[in-house]
Amino acid sequence: MSNQTNRHNIEHFEIPADNVDNLKNFYSSLFAWQFEKGQTQGYWMIKNAGISGAIMQKENPEQMSTQFVTVESIDNYIVKAQQLGAKIIKDKKEISEGYYAVLEDPQKNTFGIWQNK
Repeated sequence: MSNQTNRHNIEHFEIPADNVDNLKNFYSSLFAWQFEKGQTQGYWMIKNAGISGAIMQKENPEQMSTQFVTVESIDNYIVKAQQLGAKIIKDKKEISEGYYAVLEDPQKNTFGIWQNK
């Protein structure tokens, strides 16, 4: 047995989409994410999200994903996201380490934004 510490890091995330191209445009405009065609139909790898992630065609109507993205200014990104068609699900909240909010993209996926203090 190894003495190595077992880490449970988030290694990959998937965002389900009804319209993959529209959602790629939304996240590209909001976070400047870049995409590369994946190995399966309707699957696009995100090249610069900090961890492995993808936008994929929805497999069922209830499919959901939530992840938090670190931003420089949570206030600026709340405004920017709304301008791009997002809705606020949970407005900016403060905890000891920073601030977070949960938003809904134009295709009803929830995502979080995070700003360190």
